[in-house]
Amino acid sequence: MLRNSKNTTPVYLQLVSYVRAGFLALDKDVQNEIKSFIESQQHKNGAFIDRAGKPDLYYSLFGLWLSLATEKHQELSALKGFALEKNEIEHNSLIEELALELIKTGLNSKKEKQSSISIVRTILKKGRTIDMSYQFFLIALVIDAGGKHKGMVYFFARIWLFFYKGHNNIPCSLVSALIFARKMVGLNSNKLHKKLDHYIFESGGFKAFESVNNADGLSTGVALFALKESNYDLRFIIPGCLNFVQNNYSGGAFLSGDGDETKDLEYTFYGLLALGNMVNEEER
Repeated sequence: MLRNSKNTTPVYLQLVSYVRAGFLALDKDVQNEIKSFIESQQHKNGAFIDRAGKPDLYYSLFGLWLSLATEKHQELSALKGFALEKNEIEHNSLIEELALELIKTGLNSKKEKQSSISIVRTILKKGRTIDMSYQFFLIALVIDAGGKHKGMVYFFARIWLFFYKGHNNIPCSLVSALIFARKMVGLNSNKLHKKLDHYIFESGGFKAFESVNNADGLSTGVALFALKESNYDLRFIIPGCLNFVQNNYSGGAFLSGDGDETKDLEYTFYGLLALGNMVNEEER
């Protein structure tokens, strides 16, 4: 078993579906606030902006996913003009390069697929400073969205993940990535579930490291997604996580949760992702 045979939906669309579920769980006034915030984050060239107000490929990926989840067709059209109608867009890092590939795939279902092996080579060559479990999550996300000949890659990944244990002091997001990566290739994650329990903050949400004293939106969103997708029972942690997410909503956006009051698309995505996973869990 290389993938969950019950769900062949690309992973990025699974993420979007949870974000949409979170969005639809809100009342109309809040939905309209979120839509207005998404509109405000789009640059005149069609890209979405970073925290400094500059067009950015990484934030454009979250803008794309949020626009898909909230059915912002005008924003999608403008982003398509930016991403697909230019011959070459500069990217300064592996993350931006992968973000651009995911944007193009999300905007154009007929986009020619890349060789899965070439995607792996690119990430292993350029992503040496990225933790190995997170590298696999990136590989899986991009290959799953638009790669050819996936079977062999997932076969070798399954072997590698079987032996890979990870480091002791890694952030919650990487433990979550490893859980999801193992799920994608059909491996058990019970030991990692227990490890992730240590990142639960007592008043609600997940924290980035065991040693920190606050939860944050990124850790909470990705942890809930990884746990839900790997059949972990979320019911006992929903009340605290829901309280955390609600407390970090601010005028159309979700905040990071660590005291930073800056609004951006990334944490708005994570807030809705967390909410969507909890909504779906309560409906079981």
